[in-house]
Amino acid sequence: MFLHPVRENEVKKVAGYLKNKLTAGLDDVPEYVIKQCIDQLTTPLTDIYNSSLESGIFPDKLKIAKVLPVHKRGAAREFSNYRPILFIHSFIYFHSVDPYRVKSTLRI
Repeated sequence: MFLHPVRENEVKKVAGYLKNKLTAGLDDVPEYVIKQCIDQLTTPLTDIYNSSLESGIFPDKLKIAKVLPVHKRGAAREFSNYRPILFIHSFIYFHSVDPYRVKSTLRI
């Protein structure tokens, strides 16, 4: 599948989907900071994203996640009574592709 290079306006669009959370992912960068700094981050993020698409290599640092088991209910000793909470890098969202973009590329 061929995807056209990402444009800066698309990166800004993805930033608009970020929540204004105070909590940070593994990169210790809260999403609200990314949203506030998106004008300065747009060009570097667009370059990184396009390099990833062109090379077919997803950055190793973005592949790492931390899973925290959170007790739901019942006996704390039973594994099935926990649900996973996943902590990822805030910048991983910029490697998600707009579904409309994929749909138009595939002509579905």
